[in-house]
Amino acid sequence: MKLLKSTQSLILICLSLSLFACNNAAPPSPLLSAEPAVDASLTRAPRTLRLFYSALPDVSQSSLRLVGPNGEDFALRGLHTMAADDLMIEIMDPVVPGTYTVFWSTTVEGDPTHYEGSYQFTYSE
Repeated sequence: MKLLKSTQSLILICLSLSLFACNNAAPPSPLLSAEPAVDASLTRAPRTLRLFYSALPDVSQSSLRLVGPNGEDFALRGLHTMAADDLMIEIMDPVVPGTYTVFWSTTVEGDPTHYEGSYQFTYSE
């Protein structure tokens, strides 16, 4: 009888933890792909960043940030969409060899959730 109660208690704890984990899970990212690609190794310096989402992003609720190999923020200009469920921006500063991090945030059409994330790419001459 004691073993049965212990087993029931263990099952109840496992179920409670599973429900808690499901309830607190982050929604899936709407980011589908990017140019430069996630973890890309480039031999040509990129001139733009373009991120593709599962639905049209709201430009007014979006931002892109490029951080260089020494932790410096790169100047970016002209955040816009090409009406292809994307965000695009021009890189103004010269891109030097190293690893770059792209930080993004957006809301997408039909979804009030504010999403954010980051990814890296590497450029070498």
